[in-house]
Amino acid sequence: MVKIPDLNTLKNKGSFFLAVSALAGTMVGVGVFGIPFSFAKSGFLVGAGFLVVIGLVTMLLDLMYGEVILRTQKLHQITGYTEVYLGGAFKKVIFFSLALTFYSALLIYTILAGEFLSNIFSSVTYIHPTAYSLIFFFPMSFLVLAGIKRVSWLELVLAALFSLVIFAILVVGWPKIDFANFSGVQPEFWFLPYGILLFAFAGFSAVQIQRELLGNKEEMLKKAIISTVVFVGILYFVFAFTVMGISGEITTPDAISGLYEFLGGTIVFLGSLFGILAVSTSFLMLGSAFMETFNLDYGIPRKYAWLLTMAPPFILFLGGLRGFIDIMGLAGSVAIGLEGIILILVYTKAKSKGNRIPEYSLELPKAIYYFLMLVFLAGIVYSVFVG
Repeated sequence: MVKIPDLNTLKNKGSFFLAVSALAGTMVGVGVFGIPFSFAKSGFLVGAGFLVVIGLVTMLLDLMYGEVILRTQKLHQITGYTEVYLGGAFKKVIFFSLALTFYSALLIYTILAGEFLSNIFSSVTYIHPTAYSLIFFFPMSFLVLAGIKRVSWLELVLAALFSLVIFAILVVGWPKIDFANFSGVQPEFWFLPYGILLFAFAGFSAVQIQRELLGNKEEMLKKAIISTVVFVGILYFVFAFTVMGISGEITTPDAISGLYEFLGGTIVFLGSLFGILAVSTSFLMLGSAFMETFNLDYGIPRKYAWLLTMAPPFILFLGGLRGFIDIMGLAGSVAIGLEGIILILVYTKAKSKGNRIPEYSLELPKAIYYFLMLVFLAGIVYSVFVG
């Protein structure tokens, strides 16, 4: 006899998948398109090694942040938790790093959205990518103003769709994959995947939104975080494997255009479709999280918080700032590395000073915290002075 799940079970599963899609929608954005290029430059095995390590580090940081959230009664974003546990000086530092990350990401999403939309509709009519970028920016920015809970089901649908697109690219491209493309290492580019992958996996700002979507089922937060990072890591590996396997050393920074001579217009269309879905989900989640930072942690009214979130990337776009690989690598290594150091410090303080009993608690040796902070610091120094 088939057991029919009750309504509460269905609601729990629904909120869980919404929570997973919220974090996945924040992670899977423009960063994914830089991964194949970084793998091609450094060597596939080097890149894959970085992917596993950065994925595990990201999972640990997200779990730490989730525990900080569950240990604190009052609702904040990361800047607010930093002020509560470390003080105002650290709040300014974390806000600087967040602003660098968020504004860079929103700008790059806008730039690439124009390219993707141009590829998608090029067979119908030609409109300059800059115009498409503006067409993308305005409705997406107003969806951010509408509030993430109003578009959370859209997040779930888009997360499923871009996963299907990646699978389609793998199926279409499989006969063209040359396994010889995976051999070889270029030592001079060994560090390139580090910043790109940190940027690509970044998304812990959405953990707070995950908790909100779970409602009174906070005990599911740990599982939602782990499931999301594993899912995203698999997507990244499949995408990098497929693109690099096909285009090899001529893999382009945007990953998609270099596939044209091997697979033709169909793959460019599919890749561009994936691209617009990915940047759309990330734009919504990241924009909403940053707006909440202004609104919740600085007490700025919602409409003004929205304006502070959207105006800078719009102005930078109009000012002609267009590159993304270098910006992505620097933002990943420096900004996200700095955020990681501060988050670990916040976590250690919340362990002893939190005012709420959390639904889960990590029990890790302190040596791991120190090691992670040392790695992040080394990454910042290397990127600024060597890379």
